[in-house]
Amino acid sequence: MSTLTIPAAVIVLDLGTVDPRERHSMVFDTFAGLPPGQALELVSDHNPEPLLEEFAAELPNGFWWQGEKGALDLWRVLIGKPATALD
Repeated sequence: MSTLTIPAAVIVLDLGTVDPRERHSMVFDTFAGLPPGQALELVSDHNPEPLLEEFAAELPNGFWWQGEKGALDLWRVLIGKPATALD
């Protein structure tokens, strides 16, 4: 089992400020630009499970996901690019 190391600095994307039709592509474009070992943080007013399903379908061992619903009914999710390939 590998351990998850959360990077000290992450890019924050507040999806509430983005047109709903552009959200997933913006997240994937931002993720693609991350160097290995880096992460981005999503802030959303709704459950991002459809985005998780899309990541799982398109990048099955190429990301990690850690998130939950927090204060003020906002979801905060870290999506990271592994420093090394996952088996």
